[in-house]
Amino acid sequence: MSVPPRATVAVAQVTSTPDKEQNWCQCSALVREAAGRGARLVFLPEGFDFIGHGPEQSLSLAEPLDGHTVGRYRQLARECDVWLSLGGFHERGSDWDTTGRIYNCHILLDSSGSLVSTYRKTHLFDVDLPGGPSLRESGFTNPGPAILPPVDTPVGKLGLAVCYDLRFPELALALRAQGAQILAYPSAFTVPTGAAHWEVLLRARAIECQCYVVAAAQTGRHHEARVSFGHSLVADPWGTVVAQCHEGPGLCLADIDLEYLQRVRRDLPVQGHRRRDLYGCPGAPGPQMCPNLPQMCPKSTPNQPVRLPGGTGALNVPKCTQMCPKCAPNQPVRLPGGTGALNVPKCTQMCPKSTSTAARGHRGPECAQICPKSAPNQPLQLPGGTGALNVPKSAPNQPLRLPRGTGVLKPAFEPKSASPQISPKSPLSLP
Repeated sequence: MSVPPRATVAVAQVTSTPDKEQNWCQCSALVREAAGRGARLVFLPEGFDFIGHGPEQSLSLAEPLDGHTVGRYRQLARECDVWLSLGGFHERGSDWDTTGRIYNCHILLDSSGSLVSTYRKTHLFDVDLPGGPSLRESGFTNPGPAILPPVDTPVGKLGLAVCYDLRFPELALALRAQGAQILAYPSAFTVPTGAAHWEVLLRARAIECQCYVVAAAQTGRHHEARVSFGHSLVADPWGTVVAQCHEGPGLCLADIDLEYLQRVRRDLPVQGHRRRDLYGCPGAPGPQMCPNLPQMCPKSTPNQPVRLPGGTGALNVPKCTQMCPKCAPNQPVRLPGGTGALNVPKCTQMCPKSTSTAARGHRGPECAQICPKSAPNQPLQLPGGTGALNVPKSAPNQPLRLPRGTGVLKPAFEPKSASPQISPKSPLSLP
């Protein structure tokens, strides 16, 4: 897509209610105004379709992507010849009939009305705020399964997020690493959190990622139990707020200047200064998104080794790894960052045949099967009865071999991939 060096975006600020028709009238009028003022892409906030009184009403009002509401916005995009960022749509996904839960979905439509991308919010807002609302988004919403690559638009490469995602710089850095020039955070911030954190968080994401940040926001009272902060804004790659609404529904417009963005990145090349040898790739949710981390073994059979890449300290744990039922007295090895725990059987012993370099890749009746890609590597020893992983300094890409029949490492969670950070200089010891 040919992108001009400078293009205009519009950020809409609205006050949604449970009345979907009223919300449509408010939002569509702002889109038409923005198109008339030359905007190429118009951003609407989280909950642009509605903000319900509670989970029950939100579930009852939610629609699928091929429903009436999205159909109206697709037609609106065609009529106005603009791209639309529709943040925080209450989506009944393909699993609605089985889960009875929805997704908080950021929809991107092009000017022909085609659905270009759908990002489902990954960080769900569960808080009890002193003097504010108690919100449990996870009570009726499924977390999104993935970060989506940035999308080419008429104003630049756009990375999609939603509201509470703003508090997780790892997501922004992952999008930046994949080429994002603009980050979108459609939101409905509460008044207490908005007054304290809204602008500083948006400017921080702009500065650290050297991206434009566009944040359409809900404003004012939606019903007797919910009020939003407003103050929609656009921040440039230097962290300067270049456009902002204040209170009440309305629009603000800003130019996205990609030549200025490139100048900021060239003059202050922080991405090139990152010490990936020390902390890997910030924001990468798994090895597949970072070239410095190894890939999971494609054969996801039980008793695969846990591979420790040199210099990164990342553990890749196959999802299908299981615990031997004979190894009941287990103790967890805690991983940093609250990501989970690895359960290590206390009774695990190292097979004598596998403790020397001569036994690399050996598979005998007393030894665990070794991944073919890891066969040439030295094993990491698990001392019997100690429950500690001793990680030597000179152990790049070494497998951890556990004896057949006594148990293997079992993750306490089951993500598609995992890369918790540990120190390669210290053992993982039991709490």
